[in-house]
Amino acid sequence: MASIVRFSHAIVSRIPESICKTVGGNANKGELSISKAREEHEQLVAVLRKLGVDVIELVQDETLPYSCFVEDTAVVINGIALLTRPGKKERRKEVETTRSTLKRELPDLQITEIQDEKATLDGGDVLFTGSEIFVGQSKLTNSQGAVAVANTFLEFPTSPVKVTGGGHLKSLISLVAPGILAVANTKEAKETLHRMEQMAECKYQVLMLPDLETVNCLFVNGTLLHRAGFPDTSKVLEEKLSVLQRVPLSFCELGKVGGSLSSCVLPVHKVKRHKRS
Repeated sequence: MASIVRFSHAIVSRIPESICKTVGGNANKGELSISKAREEHEQLVAVLRKLGVDVIELVQDETLPYSCFVEDTAVVINGIALLTRPGKKERRKEVETTRSTLKRELPDLQITEIQDEKATLDGGDVLFTGSEIFVGQSKLTNSQGAVAVANTFLEFPTSPVKVTGGGHLKSLISLVAPGILAVANTKEAKETLHRMEQMAECKYQVLMLPDLETVNCLFVNGTLLHRAGFPDTSKVLEEKLSVLQRVPLSFCELGKVGGSLSSCVLPVHKVKRHKRS
């Protein structure tokens, strides 16, 4: 089983009011309440701090309505930060903010940029299990983006995985504990999982969750952060992960515009690099 990946820092960004004017991936779920969204976001940040994470909180940028979804702007593993090239061109200015923040706040990180102008890469498509990396080939991340990940994090095996459906890889599959994957009980997720298992270098226990909205979780320093308000999923987590510390969080509002727990956090895995044997 993979060891626990510990995060020293995390970047988050406050929610701009301009997000209310956008239409996200989960439309028709009601009008977004900016006050409630900010309250839910503040609760997430507070939990991260309680778990020993040094949170770097950015002020909201009204010119960048999706800037609170910082996960998509970089991938940070083992002391190396790869700045992404989001699939939506209008989001690429967000990467500039992440670049300047990393240089200012975490100057000892090695920062790498994607040189291939044809590459697209969203951080929400990169799943790091602690032992290997999977890169979802989705509508927002292409094969050149996956190559950039593989060429950056040479110490970890990296596998491209075609994602069935229109979302990110981590909207269908996420890490809930070392060696354990949460998977949505849907046709799209099962097809994607099958491809992952064919490529994987490690064996994983699979935990099927009945509610698609709950699959995206955050496993932070030994604690699982997951969405509250879904009793069927809560029952599965209690039965299968009873020994694991869990924190349920309300996250209704940003879900209306395609957000998820992990999308709001750019975790920094900052340790000495080691060579793959």
